[in-house]
Amino acid sequence: MHPIIHFFNIAIPTFGVLFLLGTGAAFLLGVFTARKYHITTMDAMFFGLFGIIGGISGAKILYIIVDLPNLLANPETALIRLATGGAVFYGGLIGGILGGYFYTRIYHLHAIQFFDIAVPCLALAQAFGRIGCFFNGCCYGIPYEGIGAVYYPVGAYPPSGIGLFPAQLSESVFLFILTLVLITVLWKSKVPGLTTGVYLLASGLFRFINEFFRADPRGAIGFLSTSQFISLLVIGLGLLFVMKIPQQLYEKQIKQ
Repeated sequence: MHPIIHFFNIAIPTFGVLFLLGTGAAFLLGVFTARKYHITTMDAMFFGLFGIIGGISGAKILYIIVDLPNLLANPETALIRLATGGAVFYGGLIGGILGGYFYTRIYHLHAIQFFDIAVPCLALAQAFGRIGCFFNGCCYGIPYEGIGAVYYPVGAYPPSGIGLFPAQLSESVFLFILTLVLITVLWKSKVPGLTTGVYLLASGLFRFINEFFRADPRGAIGFLSTSQFISLLVIGLGLLFVMKIPQQLYEKQIKQ
């Protein structure tokens, strides 16, 4: 566990470093994927910027909502975690979608095409982010002594002295593979929205399953974790994209 990187006399959050690496890699990939729909680099970059601003805001807001009891009980500790990496991905996804969609609405652009070019980039950025979670000690797994078990040191945020399932790293591996799959689907598909649908279905399903292997406190809605509940909504939205419902609504709007 290395939540902080010391560069000379400067302490830098490891999660922040991985976030910047993931963001940079995502932007570079975005320049490539934008060619699918002949989207200019400028539009792709600004769409990504709007998405990042919305994503960071959404991730922090949902983290505060989910972790509100701890924030109120231990404000100093909770604020440190909030500053060094406290975030909920699905809050970031919702905020990012809204931010990107807002940009396409301002300039009357085809939102579905922009989402298609963005989702491989998002999966890649997520993959880096989950590595950041691993070093930060958040999003840790259930007790586990099998292959790949993770042992955190005494005094770390996760339980120490026992093996934990590598929930963060398993999701990171999945996301790197998903990035390649999404690029392939994007390049071969002739149906706008299919790439977005594949991302939503695959990531939502994996996240729902992976939540069973996590043990960190992250809120609950009934017998499901907050992320599992949202995952079901994400899977449903993915089905709509695969069934071309958003594309049909867009074409109907254009005709009107």
